[in-house]
Amino acid sequence: MSKHIFFDLDHTLWDFERNSEVCLQAIHTAQVSGLLPYEDFRSAFRVINKGLWRQLESNTITHEELRRTRFKNTLLSLRVPCSEAASLRMNEHFMDLLPVQQHLMEGAEEVLEYLFPKYPLHIISNGYLDIQTKKMAGSGILHYFQKVVTSDVAGARKPDRQIFDFALQAAGITAHHAIYIGDDEIADQTGALNAGIPYIHFDPNGPTSATTIQHLSELKTRL
Repeated sequence: MSKHIFFDLDHTLWDFERNSEVCLQAIHTAQVSGLLPYEDFRSAFRVINKGLWRQLESNTITHEELRRTRFKNTLLSLRVPCSEAASLRMNEHFMDLLPVQQHLMEGAEEVLEYLFPKYPLHIISNGYLDIQTKKMAGSGILHYFQKVVTSDVAGARKPDRQIFDFALQAAGITAHHAIYIGDDEIADQTGALNAGIPYIHFDPNGPTSATTIQHLSELKTRL
């Protein structure tokens, strides 16, 4: 049986940082440009958003709480007052813009084109199915994937092994016939290994090793 290749989406194939940058610039221009410099806004958002995602993955907050509070917490961390209503408006603007952005990680389309004829390809993501499929369709990669497993469909979030088990079942295989590629040491690496799935860590800024790649093109010789 051919190995089935499972990918994370955000930060692994779809360039969340570049795509969110477009959205944050638009929000800053429209709603907070007179209150603080853009660089401060962007830097604070990245810290706050990542921290809230960590809480979401550990099930200490809900996705709705993340969306409701991330811009409020960003501005409050910079000592700029922000009501919940204003925070929700900013998040709505963010979520309107984000899924239609099209930047991919360097080499993503090239490696998918290479792998597509050779392996069944799938996605495992902590996002929502409608948002993630819109991202993939807009950036031209949706057609490469047989299964797109998201947290709302699986009823679990990485690193919970339940979402990995759900994905394996959806693909009709066991962990022995899978490989998972992701960027996050907790959500992706811990989750995949706990589910018994061989894992390749994608870290553009880290050293290459037997289990880590710096560039997606390295998958051509690793798989």
